[in-house]
Amino acid sequence: SCEVQHPPAGTRFFWYKAVPKPPGNLYTYELLPGSANGTDDNFYIIHGLNNTAGYVCEAGSGELKYRDPSFVWSAGQFICVSPLTSLSVNPDRVQHFRSESVSLNCEGKTAEWRMMKFTKRGNLLDCSNWGRMTGTTCIIDIYWFVSGVYWCESESGEFSNAVNITVQNNMWNNIILLSPVHPVTEGDPVTLSCRDKEQNLLSNVFFYHNDKLLHNDNREELNISAVSKSDEGFYKCQHSGKDSPRSWMSVRAVSSSLSSSFPMLLIVGPVVGIVLIILLLLLWCCRRSKGDAIFFSEMYNWSIFY
Repeated sequence: SCEVQHPPAGTRFFWYKAVPKPPGNLYTYELLPGSANGTDDNFYIIHGLNNTAGYVCEAGSGELKYRDPSFVWSAGQFICVSPLTSLSVNPDRVQHFRSESVSLNCEGKTAEWRMMKFTKRGNLLDCSNWGRMTGTTCIIDIYWFVSGVYWCESESGEFSNAVNITVQNNMWNNIILLSPVHPVTEGDPVTLSCRDKEQNLLSNVFFYHNDKLLHNDNREELNISAVSKSDEGFYKCQHSGKDSPRSWMSVRAVSSSLSSSFPMLLIVGPVVGIVLIILLLLLWCCRRSKGDAIFFSEMYNWSIFY
């Protein structure tokens, strides 16, 4: 939506999609369908969005002026919907200590990428401002390692999934929660744990989900045998009265088309198996009867000969 204070009568709204323009963090903007002459409404609906993208709105004349786009970050909600490009994090977790070496890698059809981040302060920067880009990998400079949203993008307009990264820089609470950086799929097992700056796995830990204590007993790990949408939310661990930062764990739903066809597969699968077994038995019986016929024919010829 395009928010304008006290817009004059007849104000038109123009909508653009951001297209990466390397190097640096520049973008060009392409008009979205149906907005060449502007729209009366101050909102624009994007249907079927399943990947990260940036957008800009303008009110008035439609003469686009440079500005940073607003981003819609997506990690993919269904297991059957995956972006053409992906971003991986090493070590593969949400929370990190600032002193750690962390690398981000872009994977996809295009070899030319730039790594972007959007910080909590609203800064939009590419890897050259906070790390070293080697091929498709950005190694983060620890001095510029801050919490934010990270993603990959190419000059052809492709965007990867986005990941949230949290940097622990509190010298008094030097513990982090180890949780998956990418969404987990419904039904999959998940293990959360708590570690200190020396990467020691901590015991006697309390785990919280949406700031509610999950268990009254101290434990080393939180094991969820099969995650569901109810497990989605913010998690943190507590050790010796110290709290880790909170991290959001996203639970990815199974595609509705896949889940709706699952009961049918349970019925069709056994039926097909039974039919195959019957066909194999018929084939075996046919070959056996044919072999018996040949045997008796040979016996008959042998008796005539003698």
